[in-house]
Amino acid sequence: MPRKALKPCKHPGCPNLTNGLYCAEHQFLHPDRPSAAKRGYGSRWQRLSKAYLRRHPLCVRCKAQGRFTASTVVDHIIPHRGDPHLMW
Repeated sequence: MPRKALKPCKHPGCPNLTNGLYCAEHQFLHPDRPSAAKRGYGSRWQRLSKAYLRRHPLCVRCKAQGRFTASTVVDHIIPHRGDPHLMW
C-alpha cells in the first residue's frame, strides 16, 4: 500500500521532510497547542468579536496615541486565563 508523501518541516528555513508539521529536530520548539475552539474561541467568540469590531471600528491603542487606524482583531486587554468573567 502506498504511503503519504513527506512534507517539508514548517520551521522557517528547515529543509527536512516529515510526516507531521515539524521534523524531530524542531518538534520540541513547537509544542502541540489546542485548537482555537478548545481554548474558548468557538462560534460564540467569532460572532461577538465581529459585533465588537462593527461597534468599535478604530484600534483602541492607536486611538490613544492620536492615530486613527482600523481595528482588525479583538484582543483581551487583561489576559483571561480561563476566567469566564474576563473572557466575555
